[in-house]
Amino acid sequence: MSTENKPDFEIRLLNAVRKTLISVAKDTMTKPGLRHPLTENTQKMITDCLDIVISRQTAIEKESGAHTKMKPVYTDEQTVQSFSVDDLKKTLN
Repeated sequence: MSTENKPDFEIRLLNAVRKTLISVAKDTMTKPGLRHPLTENTQKMITDCLDIVISRQTAIEKESGAHTKMKPVYTDEQTVQSFSVDDLKKTLN
């Protein structure tokens, strides 16, 4: 494998592992009060693996300059918009 294809392969691999682990977590989710089919140790291992995968994905993004520190915005979350006092004065006059 050439060094050109290595980052693309690693990104594809990390995405596949992340999506698979998230699907396993979703597929095994149980209703409150019911016993989870996975042991607590297995659940912890899935969480640890996801942490490693996401850390590596973030490192690759930072190395390539594509990383942003954006956080998800939820539709029910109020956002604060900033504006200058001068612009406010213009709209009031």
